[in-house]
Amino acid sequence: MAKPNKKYDIFVDNEKYPWEESSINGAQIRVLAGVPEGAQIFLEVPGKPDLEIKNDTTVDLEAHHGHARFSTQSTGSQAG
Repeated sequence: MAKPNKKYDIFVDNEKYPWEESSINGAQIRVLAGVPEGAQIFLEVPGKPDLEIKNDTTVDLEAHHGHARFSTQSTGSQAG
């Protein structure tokens, strides 16, 4: 019997987006959330500096219990 597809929720600038794969890359985040090409994407890592996500950087959503949080910054601004 086939397992049902697990659904994941990712958050980009506090907006929730459903995702059906166990990983996502920066280019997919840009398309899904409408992030402009000139903006930087960061994975929010509790207790550590945010990790910049490039277009070819893959994030394992299983490692984030299916609820990865991302923020965006204009190029040249400081990530918080």
